[in-house]
Formats: sequence, C-alpha cells, structure tokens
Amino acid sequence: MNEVELKENIEKIKQLLTIPDYDKIDAGIELAVSLKEPKIFETLLDGCYEGEGGWNYEYSYTNPSFSGKLLNNWMKSTITSVGKLNDNPTGYYVYLSLLVNNPITKINDIKELNLTNGYLRKLPKNFSKLHNLEKLNLQLNKLEKFPNEILQMINLKYLHLGWNNIKTIPDEIYELENLESLMLGNNSIKNIPNSFCKLTSLKHLDIGSNYFCDGEKWNECLATLLKLKNLINLNYINYDLDEDYNEKIAKELPNCYIIKPVNCGQCGEKFRVEDTIERWDEYFCESCDEGWNNPALFCDCCDIYVASRGYTGGADEPSNPGNNKDLKDGYDSMRWFIDTSSYITGNAPAFEDVEDYYEYVDKMIIKNQESNFEAKFICELCTFNIPVSDKASYEEAEKYAEENNIEYWDN
Repeated sequence: MNEVELKENIEKIKQLLTIPDYDKIDAGIELAVSLKEPKIFETLLDGCYEGEGGWNYEYSYTNPSFSGKLLNNWMKSTITSVGKLNDNPTGYYVYLSLLVNNPITKINDIKELNLTNGYLRKLPKNFSKLHNLEKLNLQLNKLEKFPNEILQMINLKYLHLGWNNIKTIPDEIYELENLESLMLGNNSIKNIPNSFCKLTSLKHLDIGSNYFCDGEKWNECLATLLKLKNLINLNYINYDLDEDYNEKIAKELPNCYIIKPVNCGQCGEKFRVEDTIERWDEYFCESCDEGWNNPALFCDCCDIYVASRGYTGGADEPSNPGNNKDLKDGYDSMRWFIDTSSYITGNAPAFEDVEDYYEYVDKMIIKNQESNFEAKFICELCTFNIPVSDKASYEEAEKYAEENNIEYWDN
C-alpha cells in the first residue's frame, strides 16, 4: 500500500469511526483489520495515552479522573462539541475498538484499565482479548447489561460496574473465579443468581443502591450472599429495605464488616455515603444540598450536579472519627470524584445564590458554533474530554476574560 492509498484508507476509516453509531464504528474497525496495515492503527491512535512502557497502563487504577487522559483530540470531538456533550458520545468505544484490534498492541501487558465516565453503552468486539486484565473500572457508564465479554476474563480480581443501569447479574458470573472485589452499586439490579455463591475468592462486595425488594425475594438473595464466607466488607444499603439485616449477616459472616449508611443533615433520611454530598462535618442528599444553594453548580457540558463527593470509609469521611472507620483494607473506597473546591476561589461569599456564586468559579474559555468565545463551567469529568480545537489559546482566553470582566478563568 503506497502513501496515497494509505492516506485515503485512513480517511475513509476515520469517517466511519466519527459517525455516532456503533455499527458504523464496527464497520470502520473491520475495514482497518482487513487491510492488514499496522500503520493505520498507529496513525488513528496517535496522541492517545500509551503509558511509559507502551500500552501498559501503569497509571493508578484508583484515580478515576485519569481515564479522561486516554483519548486524542479527534476522539474527544466525538464526545463533546463547542463545550457541550454530544447526544451519543462514542470516543471511548472508538478508542477501545482500535486498542484491542491493533496488531501491535501488547495485549498481554495490559493488566489495568480505567474507563470511568466513558459513556459506553456496550463493550466493543474482541474486548475479551484483554484476557490478562486484573483490574477493570467501568463505573459511571451507560451499560444496561452486564457485558458478556467480561465473563471470559478469568484473571480479573477487581471489577467496578457501579453507576450504570445494569438490571441483571448473569448466571455465568461464577466463571470469574478470581474476583476479590466486585462493585455493583447504583444499578437497577433486583436479584442475585444462585451461582453467585461460587465466587469463593470474593472479599469486597458492593450491591448498594439497587432495587432489592424487602421480603421473601431479598431473603433468597441474602441466603446466597451468606455463603460467601471470605467476605470482609459488604455494602448492601438498598432502596425499599426497611429491616436491618446486620445482626443476621454478622452471625453468619463474623469477619465481614457491614458498611454503614449516613443520614442527610437536612431531611434525616439514610443514604449510602457515596450517594451524598460531603459538606463540612455533615452529609446531604443531592436534593437537600441543591435546595440550600450551596457552592455547587451544574456542569455546562454534561449537566451533572457538581458537588463534593466521592469516598467511603475511614479518614476520608468528613465525620470524625468516621462513620466507617473500621472498613477493612482492600475495599474500593474511592468513587468518581468531583471537588468544587478545585474550581471555587477563596474570595467567594458563603451561601450566596448559585447565579451570584458563578462569578467566583473558574471557567473555561471555549469556542461556540460561530467560533466566538464563551466562558463555561466544565466539571472535572468533562474537562479531559474537551478537544484542544474547541479551547481558546492562553492569549485568546486572557483577552476575552479582560474584555468581559471575567476574573477567574482557565484555558
């Protein structure tokens, strides 16, 4: 393949990969594979994070914000446009598809993969090629089914699927026999299959904030969980579960720490720590916190309510000495994290109206559809997904901020 043909084929493939449709993306990947030219993948992946050793991903699994540094600029443009989230963000699906099908990717070297907030509705074909993965973080995505591809990854030890919309756990879950930590909180799960009890290596389990109903069905699920004799941390705080099952669990699993809920400082209702906003020495549920007009905002890009949140257990909790200070080591206590303090200046007045407070928040200067500039508040999760082409240069941002009397900005 000469240089002209190579360039034409890359352009043809890229056109397919930038269409917000999984089938079109799959067709583009199939075309790239069929041409048997590694240079195609090398060019399309240029600018993506490789790791110091080359596709080793030695970055910290426990730093979810880092996942946003994976993509190059043309992939980011499939996620956001002029500072606004696209209807069907596909950049991470494109990235993964290229990664697992790239003939020069050292698949066996990849043992950790963090895809927090990747907007993934499914995993790409051949994802199971990553058979040496030990840690996989897919929290805060758009998954509605437990990905079957994961069931083939028998070396997995840590699997995080929290904050999706998964409705069922497959019977074949037992095939992940090496799992030590399984995070399934904040989904739509109603039942646990009997085969779940075969996960004999499991030490840390989060099934909180799902839809296990109180009564007979929950008792069946609980009977399955109580067979997991190696559990040392369990989070089962759920909607509609009125009875406290701690005593029964403690009797059957004496070495297991049961993660405690917290009470909202305003309405008094119980919540999982991860589902609350952390303020000073108290927790607040999102609706109460928003109603107080605290220093928190909605991201102009993804419209997520931005407020301090993110941890479970021990010294990371605002309460002292900590509601879950006895949480045992190994539990994935860090969740996706947004900290308003990283955006808000120390000059901001306390408890002012949100609109007034906006004046004291660091804003990003971004080009709009007319290529003019606007100042937008972009949350931590979206910041990494803004293409360079949509941002103002430092000089442009400085000039715009000065002309529009914007004191706190970032380019």
